Amino acid sequence: MNKQVTSFLVAIATVSATCLLATNSVQGADVLSPSQMKAQLTSQDIKEATPTAPKKAGTDDIGMPIDSTKSAFRAEPRAGYPNVNSYILQNNYQHPNITKELHQFEMFGYKTNDGLPSGVAVHYTANPNSFTAREGADFEINGGWESAFVHTFIDAQNILNIHDTDYGAWGSGRYGNKYFVQFEMVTARNFADFAKTTSYSAWYTAYLLHQYNLTPSLAQAHNGVGTVWSHSDITHYLGGTDHTDPDAYFAMYGYNMQQFFALV
Repeated sequence: MNKQVTSFLVAIATVSATCLLATNSVQGADVLSPSQMKAQLTSQDIKEATPTAPKKAGTDDIGMPIDSTKSAFRAEPRAGYPNVNSYILQNNYQHPNITKELHQFEMFGYKTNDGLPSGVAVHYTANPNSFTAREGADFEINGGWESAFVHTFIDAQNILNIHDTDYGAWGSGRYGNKYFVQFEMVTARNFADFAKTTSYSAWYTAYLLHQYNLTPSLAQAHNGVGTVWSHSDITHYLGGTDHTDPDAYFAMYGYNMQQFFALV
């Protein structure tokens, strides 16, 4: 794709996003600094945001056991992949409809001025043997939620929402859980599936930002002040968790959060 076409598409997307946000008259949650976010949490807030069961060793980002007896996913050499965002634009992926199967795992509110999320947290399951949103969702639904759960799982075919995004989730530590809508990207079987999952994840992020009237801003570009966070950003700026996804997964394809945010 030539630079003129790419610039044109980016300009259209920017104007469209601006218009969408402008048409939403609902006041969004205040975007706070990491120190402000932590300072206003009470002991009751921390209790609500902490899972009732600890995650076990040898599990993925949501606590699902990783089967070491299976042949695990391996990415091809990085040099073999095209530019991810250009590939997505060229293929013009149409996102699937959001499938809602809402479960009441643990219902607690956000610590924000409007009681709604102040950002979106991007996760990767980090399970080399689990390739579907359905499998991750079913694990949480069948009891795994007690150690961790997120709102939504995304794969190359599905956006599967299993917890009401108006309430918090146990996916990013006792601080992040009180502020962010959270979704998991599952492992892709190949580059094409990675591109699709990434495209749908960026669309879903933009969808959530619009739903909650939040202006797109990348937390890691502003010292932890923003509306789009990786799990790694939460570890770095807020603490309460030690995961660094999806950084290493993205890097397999020569990708990073800055590029993902550009796609959003």
